[in-house]
Amino acid sequence: MLILPLARRPSREYFPWITALLVLVNVLVFWVFQTGDSAVERAAADRYIDSGVLVEEWDWFADWADLTNYQVLSTEDVDRWLDPVGESREADRVRLSIVESEPDFRAAVESGMVTDPEGDAFARWQQARDQLGADRSESFTRSYLLRYDEFSFVTLVTHQFMHAGLGHLIGNMVFLVLLGLLLEPVLGRLQFLTLYLFAGLAAGLTSLGLNWGVDGGGLGASGAIAGLMGLLAVVFGRRKVRFFYWVFVYFDYVRAPALVLLPLWLGWELVAWATDTAGRVAYEAHVGGMIAGALLGFLVVRWGHVNQAALEMDGGGGLEQDRRAIERAHRALDALDAATAKRYLNPLLARHADEPKLWRLYFATCCLRSGDPELESVVRRIFRLPDNGPEVRELISETFSRYRQLRNDRIRIPVSLAVFLAHRLARWDDIDGARFLVDRMSQSNRPIQGLPEATSALAAAVERAGHPGVADYR
Repeated sequence: MLILPLARRPSREYFPWITALLVLVNVLVFWVFQTGDSAVERAAADRYIDSGVLVEEWDWFADWADLTNYQVLSTEDVDRWLDPVGESREADRVRLSIVESEPDFRAAVESGMVTDPEGDAFARWQQARDQLGADRSESFTRSYLLRYDEFSFVTLVTHQFMHAGLGHLIGNMVFLVLLGLLLEPVLGRLQFLTLYLFAGLAAGLTSLGLNWGVDGGGLGASGAIAGLMGLLAVVFGRRKVRFFYWVFVYFDYVRAPALVLLPLWLGWELVAWATDTAGRVAYEAHVGGMIAGALLGFLVVRWGHVNQAALEMDGGGGLEQDRRAIERAHRALDALDAATAKRYLNPLLARHADEPKLWRLYFATCCLRSGDPELESVVRRIFRLPDNGPEVRELISETFSRYRQLRNDRIRIPVSLAVFLAHRLARWDDIDGARFLVDRMSQSNRPIQGLPEATSALAAAVERAGHPGVADYR
């Protein structure tokens, strides 16, 4: 079963920079620091095989399998499929990987279950094993993965950024991008990063606690990503989010409340954990990370550390969600709360950049307090709106008039925009606004490109209106 949340496309305002950074770090760690580890591992394995101890170890493994009723893989079948032990490095590498996939076997050897701990064979095996460990210590991955026989805060962090292979990396990064696109705008960059790392720590601690003392370790971003899944389900709650699902050969898209996905995701991980006999996937880390993410999501929602405007945009993404956001922006504006109104309007404008009603509301929020730092950029954006009809023309004319009042006619717009605006106002018969701009620009000692054309347009508007003073603009 595969269930993927589908996010909107990133906007300039809500671009997921932290998500992109996390992907970049994971990719760089894999390609730059882990690239040479396969050669280190191969050389260490070959040296161990060349020592000759694998011949005896394989016999011990067969005895151990019989004593413990080991049923995962028959050593007889392996011997039929592969060259005889000790005759082929490639075949013996497979045998070594099989032996090392069962951590209980090494404990059985050391306890004397399959050989005499006082014998020469055991001494040779122990020496070769110590050398194998020393050779493998040159591996970056083995140095920084989460080891189950020691506690290290460093490896609790570093193991989250390493992967066992290219497929492992790609799979995790796909989920990270999809979840980050939804969650980062809602949580904010710093909080998103903090919660991601905390979920990864919780996943690592879960895996460490349940596997303590085992000769092995874990690595990968999946525990932290499972935490994001828990966060998504709780933060979005009953809001419907689009999902792609794939069960065997059947797949489709569906809109469902995000909270419904938590028991599905968590249940799937628990079932996979219970039925995973090979133990190659750290499902316990996924479970621990997901539960931690859900708890963290509950806290951030309870404490109000959520961008409601981004939440509405991402959660629904439809007309109904837009309508609610506009209503809330209106209520905030009525309450003279400019900051809240802007939080609701920003994501709407990111998707409806040429909607005059939204710009009218946003400009009104900028007029609530004197010296609003966004006033200049907002009026310039309004003045450049495409001429899509009377509503846009009315908005631009009214905005310019109000802007002049706020600035006591000491406006601050680029000359090129002033020329463009003067020409537009003249064509729309806003004579007062066009005349103000033309008169101001005419006082300049330097020639202004486009001013003659704007002056001619103003003269035509004055003539159409039958006003006196037409000759002044001829």
